[in-house]
Amino acid sequence: MTTAASVLRGELASGHIATLTLNRPERKNALGPEEWGQLAEHLRGIRADRRVRAVLITGAGGAFSSGGDLRTMPERLALPLAERTRQLAHDAGVIRMIMDLEQPVVAAIDGPCMGAGLALALACDLRLATPTASLGAVFHRVGLSGDFGITWLLPRIVGATRAAELLLCAEVLDGEQARACSLVHRVVPQDALHSQAQALCLRLAEGPPLALAASKRSLQRALDVSLQDQIEWEAACQAALGKSNDVREGIEAFFAKRPPIFSGT
Repeated sequence: MTTAASVLRGELASGHIATLTLNRPERKNALGPEEWGQLAEHLRGIRADRRVRAVLITGAGGAFSSGGDLRTMPERLALPLAERTRQLAHDAGVIRMIMDLEQPVVAAIDGPCMGAGLALALACDLRLATPTASLGAVFHRVGLSGDFGITWLLPRIVGATRAAELLLCAEVLDGEQARACSLVHRVVPQDALHSQAQALCLRLAEGPPLALAASKRSLQRALDVSLQDQIEWEAACQAALGKSNDVREGIEAFFAKRPPIFSGT
């Protein structure tokens, strides 16, 4: 994976883990078209790189992301309505790209995680946060409504009632409050955030890639289909996985009482 400009670092570490680091600490990793574009570029590379088995998204300088870049927003707000609509929809495509990845994606959250930055974190499959992290769908504080998929993501993660409160009241939660309503999965000490996020990614990277991809897709679709439809989907996934080398390896490893080594085939 190549490294793009300094506003986003992309690295492929040992253990098949790709790390994307938002790197504008002087602006608390605010997001504008350039940052969304670089995220999309890296995600396309990850999608094409079979070495990658897990993805970590985090921020530099004690912040995940403060959300949309307010300093450069006036020029974007001045765009003609149709052009502005196209730009927003195009940039928000990153959210769908993350969810469409076959690999599991982990967000490591410290400091502010606001607005579109929160949407970016919610698109990830698992989220770790520090106690002093601050998470909020704070669009209304500047007179804007939720975007970047936040109104789709929030109700599915915290439920419709809590989602309405978070968005309409622009409420900000610390790490423990976010964990209590399932906005994040785990709260870890600030000095252990990186190591625990890496350990989680390594655990995922050592898992069966085909089964992880199937489970990720199954969980995403489950809330929008009937039980019977989901049962049939699961049966098709399970039958297809049963023909894979990974399942043969898993069964052999079980009887040999050794850890399996999955190949993703």
